[in-house]
Amino acid sequence: MDKNYIDLLVFFAFPGLISGTLFQLYPTIQGYPVRGEKLIHLHILLWLVNTLYFLYKYEVNPHMYLLLTTAHTTLIIMNTRKIKDPIVLFFLMGSVFYLIAGLLLKQNPIFVKHLITVGFFMPVVIGSYYVFVPMLQIEALESKSIVWINIFFQFLSSLLVPIAWYLSNYMYVSYAGLLQLLSLGVLSYGVYSMLSQRKSPLKGLDISVQFLILGLFMCWFFLLTGVLMAGSLNLGFVKLHSDGMLYGFLTAISVGASYHIMPFLLWWRLYAPKMGKEKIPTLKEIMDIKIVKRLLLSLPPLITGLIFGDVVNPYLEKVFSLLLFLLLSLYTIKMVPLTYDLLTKNK
Repeated sequence: MDKNYIDLLVFFAFPGLISGTLFQLYPTIQGYPVRGEKLIHLHILLWLVNTLYFLYKYEVNPHMYLLLTTAHTTLIIMNTRKIKDPIVLFFLMGSVFYLIAGLLLKQNPIFVKHLITVGFFMPVVIGSYYVFVPMLQIEALESKSIVWINIFFQFLSSLLVPIAWYLSNYMYVSYAGLLQLLSLGVLSYGVYSMLSQRKSPLKGLDISVQFLILGLFMCWFFLLTGVLMAGSLNLGFVKLHSDGMLYGFLTAISVGASYHIMPFLLWWRLYAPKMGKEKIPTLKEIMDIKIVKRLLLSLPPLITGLIFGDVVNPYLEKVFSLLLFLLLSLYTIKMVPLTYDLLTKNK
C-alpha cells in the first residue's frame, strides 16, 4: 500500500479497535447497561463501508467518515451517566475530538491525523490505563488528583498539537508535544503508584498489564523521538516515530486489551450463568496464554528490526514486517473461535 498503510491504521484499524473496546468498557465502568445497541450495529456497518471504500479508492470519503465519527460520538454521549468521574472525561474528550476530526477531514492531512492520534487515541488510551491496570492487577489508585492533573495536560496537548500542525510550525509542535510527554509522565506515575502498593493477592503482573507497561515504554521512546525531531527541524526519523507509535505502542496495548476483553466477554455471557451448576473453565483456560507470552517477548525485537531495516535495507524491513504479520495473524486466528462463540452460542 506504499504510504497509504498509515492512513489505513490511523483512520480505520485503530479507531475500530478503540470503538469496540469503548462500547463494552464505557457503560461498564459507570455501572449501567449499554444503550443504543442498534446504533452499535450501524456503527459496525459504517466502519465496514468506510474501510472497503478506502481499500478500493485509497482515500477517505469525508461524508461517510463523518457519519462514522458521528455514530461513535453519539453512542458515547448516550452512554454518559457519571460525568463527574474523571476517567469518564478521558473517553468523552477523545470521542469529541474524533467527531471534530470527521468534520475537518478536508483540511491538512497531517493536521487531521494528529487530531485523531493525539486528540482521540491518546485520551482514550490513557483513560483505559486507569481502568485496566487496577482492575487486572486488583489494585487501587488512591489519589484521584493524579487523574485530574492527567486530564488537564492531556486536554492541552490534544488541543495544541493539532493546532501546531495546522499552523505547520515545528517549534510549536515540539512545545505542544512536551505537554503530551507531561501527560504521559503523570500516567506513568499513576501506574507506578498503583503497582508499587503490592496489596494484590496476585503473584507477578497480569499478562495484559505487562503488555500495557511495554506499550508505555514504547510510547515514551517514540513520542520523545517525534518531539526532538520537530524541535531540531530534522525530519529524518519520521518513520521511527510513526511506525514505532503505530506498530509498537498501539499494537502492544491493543493485544493487551483484547486478550482480556474477548475471553472475559465469552466467559461472562456463556459460562458465568452456569456457575454453581456445572464445571466451567476459568478465564485463563478460555485462551492459551502461551501465544500471548510469545507475542510479548517477540514484539520488541520485531519492531526494532522493522524500523532498523527501513534504514539499512528495505528487504530486511520486509522480513521483519512479514514475521510481525505472521505472529499477529496467529494471535488473530486464535481469537476467531471466541468471536464465533460470542455471536452464536449466547443467543
